Amino acid sequence: MIKSSFTILSCLLSYIEVFGQQQLFIPDTLSGSTINLTIQNGTKQFYAGAITQTMGINGNLLAPTIILRKHQNVTMNVTNNIDDTTTIHWHGMHVAPENDSGPHITILSGAIWSPTFPILNPAGTHWYHPHLHHKTYNHVQKGIAGFIIVRDSQEAAINLPRAYGIDDFPLAIQTKAFDGNNQIITTETALDTSLMVNGTIKPFHTSPAQVVRYRLLNGSAERLYNIGFSDNRSFYMIASDGGLLTAPVTLTRLLLSPGERAEILVNFTGAESQTVQLMN
Repeated sequence: MIKSSFTILSCLLSYIEVFGQQQLFIPDTLSGSTINLTIQNGTKQFYAGAITQTMGINGNLLAPTIILRKHQNVTMNVTNNIDDTTTIHWHGMHVAPENDSGPHITILSGAIWSPTFPILNPAGTHWYHPHLHHKTYNHVQKGIAGFIIVRDSQEAAINLPRAYGIDDFPLAIQTKAFDGNNQIITTETALDTSLMVNGTIKPFHTSPAQVVRYRLLNGSAERLYNIGFSDNRSFYMIASDGGLLTAPVTLTRLLLSPGERAEILVNFTGAESQTVQLMN
């Protein structure tokens, strides 16, 4: 069993590394009617020693967060610049089969795939990743994965944190296995002993001392996570895979299975200069 955590420093001004931890990476965002995505090879320094070979979209690891609005139309221009066939699946999105590059629609190396489709989902948190037969684990483990945030008028009318990267944070929880050369092992029998959030091992981030929204994604292939806080504080689940719940649910633990998403609110009001850990 993996036990891990990442640290939230409430309203601390220092961004130096603490206790060997690294500042949490927050992906950039893309929005609009045309989204350009380039699948590419990259590198990242996860551990001291050899540089790790990775994959990402528009960068070395992971992918931009795509922000869309219900009822808009969007064209996704996906360029495959890796030396392998792959796909991109809009996980959780209501799209026609011809617009979802699951196992049945492949993107050859050097090719561009450009589906156009309407956004039918209500406000919610989804994600996108490869879904090629026999290659899904390989390509996702190497780093090809990103969030999709859908907004709508119903969500906009509710008093919720929604300033991305300020009081509204995406948290992709994943595990990986590394060999002796610090390379990601992509065989499914490997023991995934390294846990990371947004591609960051031992992450921390600074939260405002207010109500904060976390968009949780279990991006691991096999692991379940029992999410809670080190001080056993209550939090409020406001959305699941299907979008907003009819009312918040008060919890101290939240079990997430692979591919599952949830949105939670945490009240850090009055917690200036305190430290708390979000834990499995």
